[in-house]
Amino acid sequence: MSNLASSQTAYILGIDGGGTKTVAWLAAKVDGSPQRDLIIVGKGVSGTSSQRAIGPVEATHNLDAAIDAAFMDAGLPRATVASACLGLAGADRNSDRSVIIEWAQFSRLADRFEVVNDAVPLLHANGGDGCGVALIAGTGSLAWGRNSRGEIARSGGWGYLFSDEGSAVSIGRSVLQAVSRAVDGRGLQTCLVADVLASLQLSSPQEIVNAVYSQEVPRAVVAGLAALAFAAAGRGDAVAVDIVRHAATELAAMAVVTARRLELDSSLFLAMTGAVLIQNPAFRREVIAEIEAAGLQIAEAAVVENAVAGAVNMANRLAKTVNK
Repeated sequence: MSNLASSQTAYILGIDGGGTKTVAWLAAKVDGSPQRDLIIVGKGVSGTSSQRAIGPVEATHNLDAAIDAAFMDAGLPRATVASACLGLAGADRNSDRSVIIEWAQFSRLADRFEVVNDAVPLLHANGGDGCGVALIAGTGSLAWGRNSRGEIARSGGWGYLFSDEGSAVSIGRSVLQAVSRAVDGRGLQTCLVADVLASLQLSSPQEIVNAVYSQEVPRAVVAGLAALAFAAAGRGDAVAVDIVRHAATELAAMAVVTARRLELDSSLFLAMTGAVLIQNPAFRREVIAEIEAAGLQIAEAAVVENAVAGAVNMANRLAKTVNK
């Protein structure tokens, strides 16, 4: 038996797995202590656990790596915890979800666990009660919501090939499209041509094709170019401004339709996360303005920098239901 099994401390796991990385937080709570005494004792990070991006084998490998790192950070041997919540991109698809459930059972992850999509924990972070709309704009994008009646709705999140509007991949793709059009003479001239060449350390636009398509994960390279659009828009480049404006409109539309389906348009709690939204405050304000322009009343707009905190809260509540 491990030290965890004989300890008077209950351990729980919160996991947030997106299109870029997987974050695991190991939390401890002394028996009988109030929820506010829950403390994070270990943190771990690994690569993406998105099965659509890297397949189920690598995805579960990265989950194990993040969890192992969290236990190591806590100075503890890995063992079965009391409860765990895994908020993973695509986990609301039955095919993806079944893989994770089988892995969690085989690895004896927790006495009790739940698997949800990566938007759900956002509504449980920072004291949230699980109701509202979560808007994600990172490598991918998605709006997901729940109302007090337990009804859920979502918009976006169809994947990078034909959806994920407003995400880093989508914005980066728009940057490359603008560059190709400018070089060909089919579109407006833009400083993004020089910016992309500098970012990819290339000497001519013709080298872009090889620089992108020869990569093991081309979409990661494309997503990395999103920052160029925001920087160029800040300098007043008309093409970049249009790219950023379009991204804001698309994200706002996802949030609006999700809120309206749940009848949350008169008092909306909006939780936002993902590098695109977190790292660009002006863009975030533009998205909020677009949502309000559509007639929705936002009661609170919260930026959630650590979505894994919401997963920890959900795992803690799961543990409490067991003990009742």
